[in-house]
Amino acid sequence: MKKTAVGLLALFLFGCAQQLAANDDQQLAVPAIKPITKPLTFISMVTAAEIKAAAKEQTEAAEKKVIKIKKQVFAPTNVTTDKITASTASAKLAAVNHKQKATTKKTTKDGMLILGHHEWVLVLSGTQHISAYIDPKSSTSRIGVKDLVEFERDGDNWVKFIFQAKEYKYPVKAWEKSDDQKRLPVVLLRTKLGDRNDEVAYQLIDGGNGVVLGENFMRDVAIQNSQRKYIQPQAK
Repeated sequence: MKKTAVGLLALFLFGCAQQLAANDDQQLAVPAIKPITKPLTFISMVTAAEIKAAAKEQTEAAEKKVIKIKKQVFAPTNVTTDKITASTASAKLAAVNHKQKATTKKTTKDGMLILGHHEWVLVLSGTQHISAYIDPKSSTSRIGVKDLVEFERDGDNWVKFIFQAKEYKYPVKAWEKSDDQKRLPVVLLRTKLGDRNDEVAYQLIDGGNGVVLGENFMRDVAIQNSQRKYIQPQAK
């Protein structure tokens, strides 16, 4: 019995030894894995002095930009200053008042009207003011009418026409020719301009529009200041 146990123990130990040998052989048979290595890359180092210089440069650039914007926004406009003392102030005020009086002057010293290049007029019995063009180079005044018709009355030449939606009939005082040699009747029509109320000789222009006051109206009555307009008040 004892011998049998010793034999079994020997067989067990032998088997363990064989197993360990086989494991060692298997481990030796596995190839070793080589590690993969990559070359190291080196980043250039930035010194503290370079960082400080870069920060200073950025700060200066930002300050310049701010200064430029302020100059654009708050740029002073060209303003001319005039230092006025108490004595010069009164002189300038007097000059301004004189200029205002001059610009509002409506008549000359001898009582003639001062007319601008346009003046308000009332013609016939009309109540609507018309902007008349003042033309001292034109010998005759002109007025635009509608539906102009010639006819005879008691052997005299008459015309009828529409003006400001009203029909009028007037005797012909003369006949004149236009620039295109067209025969035009001339009639006397009541005209109000400022304080004046006169009969004015007009050429009637059929289909025309507006009023032109020529030299025949201004003669011995008015002079023109072509730099102004509507100098005279509207007639009533």
